[in-house]
Amino acid sequence: MIDFDPQQRALFECIEETIPDLDEKLFEELDDNGIETVEQFEDAFAGSYDGYGSKSPEAQFTEELVSDCGYLENDLPSFISNHIDYQEIWDCELIHDYFTIEHNNQTYFFSRHF
Repeated sequence: MIDFDPQQRALFECIEETIPDLDEKLFEELDDNGIETVEQFEDAFAGSYDGYGSKSPEAQFTEELVSDCGYLENDLPSFISNHIDYQEIWDCELIHDYFTIEHNNQTYFFSRHF
């Protein structure tokens, strides 16, 4: 295990509350992406999705984000909403604002703007 200073210990414990299977490798990947404090983690963490099912984790994340932002609330007809390519939205637009880390069959999403 890493020899933590108090700030790293606090960060590890904070992350572990959200990601129970946190290990040294995942912790180092977060550090490599610039997440070094509890505040940065709290600002950056955007959710996790598994790789099971018919949609990719990126498409699942994008669909939830689009819905949470209210973009689908204006009574968009299902013949349109059922054909939105959420993977394409991720690939063309959101990939620039978020990064992912895959760990133990989960894909974790983090904002690049923390």
